[in-house]
Amino acid sequence: MDDYIDAPICNSVMQHTCNCALREEVYRAYITRASTSDLDNAPIINQILKLRLEKAKLLNYNNYAKV
Repeated sequence: MDDYIDAPICNSVMQHTCNCALREEVYRAYITRASTSDLDNAPIINQILKLRLEKAKLLNYNNYAKV
């Protein structure tokens, strides 16, 4: 399976194939597409969450959802 799979491909396979193994392989590839190798965006997400919490605290809120 390719390192990258986009939504149209994933959706088509999920809707039209009867092959359960293929469906699982495509699903797993899709949900982990930005969590490995040079595509790993976890550090960026963590930085965004940190900045959102900082913003909330500066505005006297307990969390970003209250902003």
